[in-house]
Amino acid sequence: MTNLRQTLLHTRELEGRYGFDLFDADATEIELNRDVVLDLREIGRVRSAEDAPELERLIGLYRGELLAGVIGVGNEFDQWLALERTRIENQFSTQATEAALRIGGRGAHSALFRLAERLPYSDVVCRATIELFRSENNESGARAAFAAFRNRLRHGLGMEPAAETAELFGHDDETIPAQPRTVERRRPQADEDRARVSFVPRVVLLPPLQDFKQASVPKHLAPALVEDVTIGLSRLKSLSVIAPHTAWQLDPFTALDEVRAHQIDYAVESRIAPHFAGDGLSLAIRLVRAAGREIVWADKFAFSALTAPERYWDFTNGVARALAESIETAELQRERTLRDANAYSHYLAGRQNLRTFDLPKVRRGRKSLRIARDIEPEQATIESALARSYVVEWVLRSGSDKALLDKAKLHAERAVSIDPNDGTAYRELGRVALFDRDLDQALVHMSTAAELAPNHADILADFADTLAHNSNHREAQEKIEAAMRLNPIPPDEYLWTLGGINFFRGRFDEALANLSQMRNPEPAYRLMAAAAAMAGQMDLARRYRLQALRLQPDFTTARWLSRVPQRDPSDVDLYIDALHKAGFK
Repeated sequence: MTNLRQTLLHTRELEGRYGFDLFDADATEIELNRDVVLDLREIGRVRSAEDAPELERLIGLYRGELLAGVIGVGNEFDQWLALERTRIENQFSTQATEAALRIGGRGAHSALFRLAERLPYSDVVCRATIELFRSENNESGARAAFAAFRNRLRHGLGMEPAAETAELFGHDDETIPAQPRTVERRRPQADEDRARVSFVPRVVLLPPLQDFKQASVPKHLAPALVEDVTIGLSRLKSLSVIAPHTAWQLDPFTALDEVRAHQIDYAVESRIAPHFAGDGLSLAIRLVRAAGREIVWADKFAFSALTAPERYWDFTNGVARALAESIETAELQRERTLRDANAYSHYLAGRQNLRTFDLPKVRRGRKSLRIARDIEPEQATIESALARSYVVEWVLRSGSDKALLDKAKLHAERAVSIDPNDGTAYRELGRVALFDRDLDQALVHMSTAAELAPNHADILADFADTLAHNSNHREAQEKIEAAMRLNPIPPDEYLWTLGGINFFRGRFDEALANLSQMRNPEPAYRLMAAAAAMAGQMDLARRYRLQALRLQPDFTTARWLSRVPQRDPSDVDLYIDALHKAGFK
């Protein structure tokens, strides 16, 4: 009873400090406050989920193992906690996969994808995904799902799938001993980083440090914040994130030696403290390369513990994106310094060239991507990027070569066969369908891409452009604005898309302002001339028309009309009239 009273007193102190009521108690009875929502209780409802949205919501409640980060309390408690963690995970994965298979369809695929994000090494989830593909007579999808899971296990844990999972493919699958795999490659110095076991860099977010002296800093906040950043990173294809279960076993003060032992490339150290300039909080982050303990990036972010949910997710996704971009920059710099390019380095170099709207650079980027594919032939991300290179070239050449779209489609379809959950592959299928004038199929593919990667800024931007070509300009504007919130220093194609949307909404001055911000406005000169003409700036329209014709002297509105995909004829009429007004023939 003494321990119970002390627990209640301590709980009351916490309730008063943080403004919540956990228990209702009087002199004789104690019970849980009925307004309290327990995630474990909600998660237990996953088996009876009636549809895909409810299943995804319940899966989203599973944020990791029970009492993540709690260790060293005592042997008896630690043993109980380990058993409970295993029991809850096994029960949850079994019930969630049963529900997904019962629901079926695209919603089930999306739910299993989210489940695999949270349980990346679960054979149960892998087997359910295989079963779902086979129920749809999609054997290639089943094999791709197994291959992706096997690679994840090998690269992450150095293990093989369970026999029960491997037996789903009989003797077709190769059998490899369950031991860590290393890839030998030339290293310029004896003390250089050991060979990478994964195509992409491996990163771990260490347990955060936190200033507990201030009552304004809730103790639960730092672990939750770092965990949410981890989840944001895990959705990206450009790096591999160590699961929180392993990360939280590491001591942030002495972790770097152990990080290198696990063949992890980067560690993220963080600290939360009150912000010196106000009532908010400050998150300090630094990215450390495990080899050599080099700090490659550091920054501080201000935020509030009371931030509205949508702002909170923008914040955590922004931190994740900043980390990912910093890792890419560090990897490119490393390759340039050491002259020791691997597949990932070639992939990054290729993708960087695709971000420009410069045809020679796009072709140079494709060459780098082909080298990356020769080294790593089973990477969906490389195939998607190759598809992208042909789509961008088709745009830059004003749709003059249909073969470019055919090549893009082949690479995108191969990416889907390797990884059916690759949102960028569906994006490229959507772009091909759009430029092939199949507007309905373009929307289907872009919707799938957005479902698989809802926080991928480039996918949202291309979705916006697809909606604009479908003459849904209001929703297109919402999508491009969402993309620009995720990518606040937007690349040229975002500005081009936004300028086009504003043009078709009759906001010609705004369209000109958007397009004028492009670093390389050459691809948009025709649209700029049209917008200037409609805005009454005829001298400016003439200048842009001459610049456009210098680049494409054989351009005619009739030829453009035969290629443009646009749902509403009135949009086409508006643009043609504007081009004629600007002086085009």
